[in-house]
Amino acid sequence: MDDIRKRTRAPVEVHARILAAAADLLTEGAPLSIGSVAEAAGVTKGAVQHHFGTREALLQALWNSTQAEFLDDLGRDAARHGGSPLGAASYLRATVRAGTRRHVTRRWRAVLAACVVERPLARQWSDWVGSCRRDNAEGTQDLIVRLAADGLWLSDLLGIYKLSAGERRALQDALLARSEAAKA
Repeated sequence: MDDIRKRTRAPVEVHARILAAAADLLTEGAPLSIGSVAEAAGVTKGAVQHHFGTREALLQALWNSTQAEFLDDLGRDAARHGGSPLGAASYLRATVRAGTRRHVTRRWRAVLAACVVERPLARQWSDWVGSCRRDNAEGTQDLIVRLAADGLWLSDLLGIYKLSAGERRALQDALLARSEAAKA
């Protein structure tokens, strides 16, 4: 009984544990079900269903929380450097930073895995990227910057290129210069 009371008194913590467990399972390539998430989070199936309802709602919550964290980072970047929070320059800097933060990389790896099997999540992502491009009326050079940032991001998620901090900085600077030159 004490264990149940502790769980019900910490709904925010339980919610976070469930999301973290789902992310862990996805990044490990393990099957994702309400039961597997409950077991990994150390909660009951009922707790997972209480917080998320369905597997699809759980995946949607993972996308929402991961994207919200990225949007916050974009906003902080734009406040620091100027420009649009959804512009190519902020996108590049936030993407470069994300690759150096383990918990962020783990969450995005889970979202990427979820998008492979849950096409509605992939469509949401595509729609979001499309709206960023439309809202910022960016040209080819900024698209090159975004695609290069996405390539770096994918490399970080999958551990393809092992870049030093200096290489990351040089790559970021070269891409930012390309974006700025296009605006001049």
